Formats: sequence, structure tokens, C-alpha cells
Amino acid sequence: MSERGLTYFVELAEQPLTRLFARPGLVDQLARHQAAVSLAMLDLCAARADLIRLLNRRGVPVTAWLLLEESEGYWLTADNAVRARQRYIELRDWAAAEGLALEAVGLDIETPHEDSLALVRNSREALRRLMRRRRSPEALEQAAREYADLIDEIHHDGLRVETYQFPLVLDERRARSTFLQRVLGFVDMAPDREVVMLYRSLLPGPVGEALVDAYGLEAQAIGVGITGGGVEFVLEALGARRLDLDRLVLDLRRARRYTDQLYVFSLEGCVEGGYLDALCHADLLQPIRPALLGKPLRAARAVLRLLLRAEAVWDRILD
Repeated sequence: MSERGLTYFVELAEQPLTRLFARPGLVDQLARHQAAVSLAMLDLCAARADLIRLLNRRGVPVTAWLLLEESEGYWLTADNAVRARQRYIELRDWAAAEGLALEAVGLDIETPHEDSLALVRNSREALRRLMRRRRSPEALEQAAREYADLIDEIHHDGLRVETYQFPLVLDERRARSTFLQRVLGFVDMAPDREVVMLYRSLLPGPVGEALVDAYGLEAQAIGVGITGGGVEFVLEALGARRLDLDRLVLDLRRARRYTDQLYVFSLEGCVEGGYLDALCHADLLQPIRPALLGKPLRAARAVLRLLLRAEAVWDRILD
């Protein structure tokens, strides 16, 4: 790449994390290609601190990707903003005590772990249940205020904030709706950088391939994937849809048409697949045709926004 390297998500517990970065030449490769790492804070162990110090020495920027226990929702949601702030304070104090340099804090905004698992295993029934017990507008507003305060606190501590959001947040924002947030538990925020997770692997065939072209114009930064790693039930659901090198490079070339802020989920998947070196040397500025379903998916988004604008009607129907 020309302006900057890729940012790689890393979501590993202590032992697999240590094994990954014990691979000869991996940190050298990241430094050489001006890559950055968004490191999941699954724990605050000594090994994680040692790794961040190593990356600091080699000039590899590290974002502390904030996560909670599975029982607390795992990802940040409309239901756990108070716990998210507590976790940030724990992280901040740990980083200060260990003398670690952090580039930013990453807030991963998704549906609660238990609900995500239900949606993967039985999507229709889970969605019906979530719609019936959707959050009130007041509860969502309270969560939004709490996250805004958290972002202010992180800024006060001298750190940038980036959020990791699924693309539906863009449709909610344009429709001036909160319906999907109240159903699915994500929260619209105002970070320094919003990374839209346009993961082809999450949707089958041409639909997944079209995500980047359908949302790219509105994305400040784009995340592509999934190459491997992450939550086990998601990996089980993906099956053969994990990205190989060719499909990953295609998605990055499409994304590069819209932004040079590019993220890959995940580093461990690229290393396990044996194609990190080839990815680092790929020409992402090479021209590429838009995805076949890019325009139809944009049209479908317009219909979705019309439906979302009728939020009050849906509330009356569902009550």
C-alpha cells in the first residue's frame, strides 16, 4: 500500500496469543509494512503487556480493543455501558502501571453474545423474540449518553477512540431511526474513527461480496474478513466462507477505492492460512470491477431505510 499499512485485528487468549507472536519474523513483518494491530483485551495478563511493549519498541501501533466477559455481553452493547466504562478504567490503570503506549481504544459495538448466538442458531425465532422485547427509546438514549461520556473520558486521557460497527448503523443513521438498535442492541456513537465491518464471510455468495460496494461510499474506515479467529460459534457458522487470499485481496482492493483506512479480521487467520506475506505485498491499488450485486444491494438499503422511517408504526404493530 502507499499511504499506510493494514490494521489487523487479533482476538486471542494468552497462550494462543503468545504462540502467534513467537513465530519468527512476524513482528518484523508488521513493522516493515507499517501495519497496526487492534488487540482484543481478553485479559490483562503479563504476556499481553510484554507483547504490547514489544510492538511499542518496533513502532507497531496498538489499539486496545475493549471486550467484556461473555456473561456481560462480550461485545459492547446498549445493555452494558456501565460495565464498559469500568473495564476501560481497569485497562487504563493497567496500561499506566505497565508503561504501555496505546494508539487508541477500540469499542466493538455488537449484539449481546447470548443474542448473537441465538441468531446464528435459529435466526427467525431469535429475531421474533428480540423484536418483542426490544429496548425502550429511553433505555437506548441512556446508553448513548453513557457511551458519549466514556468517549469523552478516553479523550481526556489523551487517547483516540475508534468504533467497530456493523453496516446497519449507517442505515439507521440515515433513516433517523433507532428501531434496529433497540432490537439488536448496538448503539450509534461519534468516535474519532468509525470502522464499518463489511465482512463478506458473514453473508453467502454474491451478497457478501457486494457489501463493500454497497456501503463503501459512507464508510470512513472499512474492515474486511473473516479469515479465521474470533468467537467459536461464528467460525462454526461460517464453514467454507472463511476468506482465502484471493477473496481477501479482492475485498481490500474494492475497499481501497473508498478509503485507505483498511482493517483485516484477523491476523491469526492470515498467519494460519499461510498468506500474510503475500497479503503484505499485494497491490491494493490495482483496478477492480464493482461487485455484481453492489447496485441491487444499495437499492435494497433504500427500501430498508423507508421501513425504518416508520419506526413508530412498527412499535404500534409489535406492542
